[in-house]
Amino acid sequence: MSVMRTIRTRKLAGWTLVLLVGYFMFSSTHRKLEHRSLYNKDTAQSPLAEDGMGTPQRIIGNPDFSERTPFDTKIAPPSNKKETSPAPAKVHEENPIPLSSDIPPPKTYLDPSVKYLGYMTYAGLTNQFIALENAAYLALRLGRTLIIPPITTNSHYDRISNQRWSEYFDFARFTAETGLKVVEWNDIRPLTQEQAEVGLKKAKMGNKPFPLWESLAEDLTCQIIYGFGDSERLHTTEMSFARQFLFKPQFVRPPPRNPKTQVYDRPTIGVRDNTNMDDIVVIEDLVDRYTGNDDQLLFLSHTFKLKDPIGRRGWFEAARHLYFKPKVMNYAKRLIEHRVPETKEDGRYIAIHVRRGDIWMKCASKPPEEMMKCITPLGFYAEQVQKAYQIAGKRLPVIVTTDSKVIEDHATMIRLGWRRLNHGLYTTEDELGVFGPAMVDAAILANAEVMIGSYSSSMSRVAERRQLSWHNRETLYPRTSST
Repeated sequence: MSVMRTIRTRKLAGWTLVLLVGYFMFSSTHRKLEHRSLYNKDTAQSPLAEDGMGTPQRIIGNPDFSERTPFDTKIAPPSNKKETSPAPAKVHEENPIPLSSDIPPPKTYLDPSVKYLGYMTYAGLTNQFIALENAAYLALRLGRTLIIPPITTNSHYDRISNQRWSEYFDFARFTAETGLKVVEWNDIRPLTQEQAEVGLKKAKMGNKPFPLWESLAEDLTCQIIYGFGDSERLHTTEMSFARQFLFKPQFVRPPPRNPKTQVYDRPTIGVRDNTNMDDIVVIEDLVDRYTGNDDQLLFLSHTFKLKDPIGRRGWFEAARHLYFKPKVMNYAKRLIEHRVPETKEDGRYIAIHVRRGDIWMKCASKPPEEMMKCITPLGFYAEQVQKAYQIAGKRLPVIVTTDSKVIEDHATMIRLGWRRLNHGLYTTEDELGVFGPAMVDAAILANAEVMIGSYSSSMSRVAERRQLSWHNRETLYPRTSST
């Protein structure tokens, strides 16, 4: 009797264990399915790009519905063309080429009849655009041809690389509208594949000795602007640019100040990080000091932080004429129509830029209440969406461009009915290069019927200026306090 009871007890324990394991496996699977269901709602889908279970298909180039591979492939928004434009050639491949010891040094090709203005790039993508904006205005004022450095990756990217601005912007139209002649650094200092590999290797090595790079690199006289190269050290982006193109900046102090140049109270014009009164921090001061300069190449250590107390002349006389190329606009249109099919009717939508990432550092030293200027709750953006509906005259679809990696943010956007653009699911980078996702986002923001920006984001501010200059539309911003 006791033996039978023991057997029944063991059987009961065994079934209990089986049930517990089964329940655990079911719960785990259920959680994954819930997550996948939530994820699917937020993937880029259209009736043509999903199977009966809402799983994205693989669409590369021309739509191909014969292969269905969920989650592990990227979607190319459908195109009317038979072939998609080839991806821009990557500056550096993943597999380095062997380097020989007899690589010739690169040459810099300047037209002896032309005076040029060049500059060091700075920080992230939008800051590099603003540096270009200021440099273009300076070149106009000084009557020089502008040498544009490539967009250079910084710590926000997972690899060291660079890409021409002309991949994204129409410089022929820019020159026609502004009268400013431009050339790109890649053209005046072209690199062979081996030279480019040496530059890449040096950029990865940083300050470590690299004799081959040292033997090939050229000294380049660099004017100290805003203290960069003197009291201010160059940052990762500038040094990466110099190392990739095999040149060593040799910093020199600027000419003396012109006594007739107006001197501004620095805190009043937003200069709190430079106290050297001999440093150039204002655009007009730079123009006065270098007017009549005989150097064929006037190369500046910095342009991004330069102030213009008279007004944003760099934008109005130069940067507003930098229009996106058709291939960028066409890709943005394809992406929008694929992600938000209802925009096919009239192309109108509301766009929100939700800046997250490292922007909190701008408010790190401020009280918690002021942190909202950097990390604004999504509910505050939602308030502005209601205003956007009124401005648009109808409930247009809402598209979100964001760098947020927070699942809670994504879930909230889904609940609000907003469509988040996730370039990781698309072939944006494959078609447009490493800066393609950010450029497409910028184009989408600039051409929205109504745009809602992030208060402390420079990307939002540039998009705001495009909205006003190109479409005469005002940009909305969420409140930045709880009251």
